[in-house]
Amino acid sequence: MNTPDILQSLLLLATNQDILFKIGLVLILIVYVLFALILARQIFLLNSTVNQISFSPIFNILVFVHLVAATGLLLFVLFLL
Repeated sequence: MNTPDILQSLLLLATNQDILFKIGLVLILIVYVLFALILARQIFLLNSTVNQISFSPIFNILVFVHLVAATGLLLFVLFLL
């Protein structure tokens, strides 16, 4: 593949806004899932440090539901697109 073909391919990709939107959406969702993983790790560390018996299960359930929802949303978008 020579230079004009590469430039032509990049120009075609840049003009196809649907593909750019899909790539951007998937990248944003990947970053969001990474955020959910970091949040879950922080909450688990907080629960082990603070050791509040009354709130620990609530936080664990909320973090788990959030992580599953974020991962499910990413998988849904990957299969849909």
